Amino acid sequence: MKKMTTIAKWMFPFVAGACIATGCSDEDNRYNTDYQWLAIKEARDAWDGSSCNKKIVLEEEQTSDTVIYISASLYQNQPAPADCTVDIVVAADSLQKAIELSATENTAYQVYKDALLMDESYYDLSANQITMKAGATVSDSVAITIHRGALLRDPIRAENENAIFVLPLQIVNSSSLVINDVVNTLMLMFQLPQLDPTQPDMTDPKQEIDGMSLVWNDEFNGTGAPDPAKWGLEEGFKRNQELQWYKKEGNAEMDGNGNMVFIAKRERVANPDYEAGSSDWKKNRQYAEYTSASMNSSGKFEFKYGRLLVRAKIPTDLGAWPAIWTCGNWWEWPLNGEIDLLEYYLVDGKPSLHANFCWGSDTRWSGKWQSYNRPLEEFTAKDPQWAEKYHIWRMDWDEEYLRLYIDDELMNEIALSQTVNGSGGDGSLEGANQNPFSNDYEGFGAYVWLNLAVGSNGGDPSDSEFPMKYYVDYVRVYQ
Repeated sequence: MKKMTTIAKWMFPFVAGACIATGCSDEDNRYNTDYQWLAIKEARDAWDGSSCNKKIVLEEEQTSDTVIYISASLYQNQPAPADCTVDIVVAADSLQKAIELSATENTAYQVYKDALLMDESYYDLSANQITMKAGATVSDSVAITIHRGALLRDPIRAENENAIFVLPLQIVNSSSLVINDVVNTLMLMFQLPQLDPTQPDMTDPKQEIDGMSLVWNDEFNGTGAPDPAKWGLEEGFKRNQELQWYKKEGNAEMDGNGNMVFIAKRERVANPDYEAGSSDWKKNRQYAEYTSASMNSSGKFEFKYGRLLVRAKIPTDLGAWPAIWTCGNWWEWPLNGEIDLLEYYLVDGKPSLHANFCWGSDTRWSGKWQSYNRPLEEFTAKDPQWAEKYHIWRMDWDEEYLRLYIDDELMNEIALSQTVNGSGGDGSLEGANQNPFSNDYEGFGAYVWLNLAVGSNGGDPSDSEFPMKYYVDYVRVYQ
């Protein structure tokens, strides 16, 4: 985080002035109304014998910025004998000292264990000075506006959900009154709502992970159609004798909440390629009874080696076939190689999650597969709300291995020494006897594919509720 102006003054003296902060009886002649010492009023109100904290817990449903007001006042609310001004500064050194004390046996400072100094871009002060008029018992207020959206997007939050962002405000440089060093600093502490697994992640992506840098991503934070600079949409009947007609409009929309939403609808669409009596499944259907969306980054972004992360919430209704996959940008399928981070469809009548690798065999358009599937019921047995939550699908790809994960649990892996294509027929095709996942061809890479199919391996959707929705929170690639 950015370095901010600091005041090297320790805020927690344990003896001098402590009685003033806690409030002594009027009979104690050491502290009477002659002691016109200035404090942050809210700090004095919050004093607990060790520090002055004001903790604010931001609620999940809250959308607006948070505004806090602070003011100054004298001991025992005495009226000011004269006009007084005092500067407000950020006391970063005081917070650092409290963080250091949190590692000791002094339990009073444990609240600072996960404290982070709030970045200056996350807040605004309405003024940098407090003014107290003669005769007044409290000064004018200064408003501190906390930008909730910026806080929620802080990438540190994704690493540490218990983190508390602290804005330590201190009054200094009084023009006419002595400052009470015990209650001159207020620790404004902001606890963010924990990341809700049923909601999109609004934090900004980490720029580095495990020594890799973010090279391409889409957070889907807008509204409307996907970014045409990053994605192309398919149209028509495409694969596996699926039931849906892929449309370029109306079935893939950013929802304004951080999602790309793929929407499968039960609606009739005329097939412009219809030919009565044709043996081609793409032509012998006069209508499609379902529509959905499929998009990929072909020609817009490809990568070779690295980490692909996709956070998504999938539909699990009968007939749904959501997918996250990649294909190579060279050679025909399957010589170009296919990697399925996610496919969800039926195996022996059971809904299952799949993680697969495919490359070319000795027969054209027939792949060699290393497939793995696990029934959905194994996930829901551990977490009955599994289908209501977002999960992270991950691919790690280097010169030697491919590995696929769900929520950091390894699902499938393969050594690239095993993925050399067969002849693809007579060996004359481009890509024959080459490795689609590891080769020296300039410009070779894999592109990202996201889609929601209906029917075929997904099962009969006739009795399922529509529209079906597949939520993709983000796509991120690190290298």
